[in-house]
Amino acid sequence: MDGVGIKAKLDAYRRKKRKEEMTEFIKNAIQTVLPWNGNKTIKHTPLVAQSNDIEDVQDTESTCSDDSLDQSQCTMLTKVTYLLYFLLWAALYIIAIEYEFGAVYFVVSILVFICLNTRSKPKKPGELSAYSVFNPDCKAIEGTLDASQFEREIRYGIGSVH
Repeated sequence: MDGVGIKAKLDAYRRKKRKEEMTEFIKNAIQTVLPWNGNKTIKHTPLVAQSNDIEDVQDTESTCSDDSLDQSQCTMLTKVTYLLYFLLWAALYIIAIEYEFGAVYFVVSILVFICLNTRSKPKKPGELSAYSVFNPDCKAIEGTLDASQFEREIRYGIGSVH
């Protein structure tokens, strides 16, 4: 057999696998961002870093109780609820445009959306702060760029473990 042919096939296979992993990673990332996909379980791919932190099961919140509705009804109910909220907002926006108040309505609704989506509850036990000085042993959260990592990447390139 030809060594070059095997290498080409191996490279093609690796590219195909990498593309599949990236596609799965992007799908999972989109599912976790959308609010109505909060109840679905997400598959972990090799690209997603595994967490060593132990979650407190009692602190996890659910939009529906497991006793009253099953998961499919719960997700459908939340989708319909979000659709109705959007339709109400759009109808009020059209009315505001008719009264030449559309820009103000849009800006105010964006500010309300921002306020409603910021967390005002206290942290869960064991949850790390975004500011590393408030964490035990000044541990930074995943994805934080610190000076030593930046220097390492400048000197040795991205992906170095020196």
